Amino acid sequence: MKLLHRCSRKRSYRSIRVSEELKKAISKIFQNYFHDPRISFFITVSMVQVSKDLSCAKIFVSYINCNEFLKNNIQVSNTQVILDVLQKSSGYIRSILCKLVKLRKIPELIFYSDTSLIEGIKISTLLKKI
Repeated sequence: MKLLHRCSRKRSYRSIRVSEELKKAISKIFQNYFHDPRISFFITVSMVQVSKDLSCAKIFVSYINCNEFLKNNIQVSNTQVILDVLQKSSGYIRSILCKLVKLRKIPELIFYSDTSLIEGIKISTLLKKI
């Protein structure tokens, strides 16, 4: 019974390490390799969750349009367009991940929107108005 518990604990530590490595590598890809003319946003990877068998990775991204951020008028309407572009280019991102991360199998990438940054900015502007 102890052996089974140790194996499951090692697996969770491994998935945590793999998710952190994927987060660093995908952030590096967005910064250096990913140049899509449809996206004029600064994309950040806020969190990566990897499945137990390391076959699938949920990537939570947030974005800021630099021009809109300076005007304090952040639009959320482009979220689905950005997620579609990222999902369609997931094969390209996986091919670069093969070169940056040493894994037996690169997981399938599924992109999700993380709106915590936008919500935080909205709350801080509301607090400034008070």
